[in-house]
Amino acid sequence: MYLTQLQLKRLDRSTIKSLADIYRLHQTVMKGFVAYTDTERILYRVEPEEQNGLVSILVQSPLLPDWQPLTETHSGVVSTKIKEFTPKFQRGQQFTFRLRANPTVTRDGKRRGLIRDESLLEWLEKKQERLGTRFCSMNAVDEGYLEGRKQQGEKQHRLSLKTARYEGLLEVADMERFTAAFKTGIGPAKAFGCGLLSLARA
Repeated sequence: MYLTQLQLKRLDRSTIKSLADIYRLHQTVMKGFVAYTDTERILYRVEPEEQNGLVSILVQSPLLPDWQPLTETHSGVVSTKIKEFTPKFQRGQQFTFRLRANPTVTRDGKRRGLIRDESLLEWLEKKQERLGTRFCSMNAVDEGYLEGRKQQGEKQHRLSLKTARYEGLLEVADMERFTAAFKTGIGPAKAFGCGLLSLARA
């Protein structure tokens, strides 16, 4: 697998446009994979911290990206650092984690974003067994809504996603399930910057 850290100038016009529209941001990230016909499991996240006027976007993929098409068209790109890695987990391992997710509940056949802090925590806690993990400690930051517009033919569809950032400590309970969750992402809206689980050894 590959992890890329894209660094963009925050006040560059191309960066401002990308960050203001989740569909445009999706197109920006996918510039690294134009050589592939199958681009499933591309996960990414805009980091909340900014340093020296730079915004970081983490991109995790099973495919080796080529960022030249992006650097040729996006004036705000400062660096594209790629690292190859092989995720290996053991039962009982503990990690600090970060996750941006789209916590939703389905009511009347429609997905609706969760608002209350307790609901945000419950949403992720309920997924523990399926994810093969145990959350030892966790906090959730309500990040509000991300907006965007997608053009389909002559019609333009408005996009609006509820997001929350989760951070804390987890323990691997089931190696196979946890590895699958790590590779494929957590929750819906993976195409729009949600679902990437970042880990650091505790």
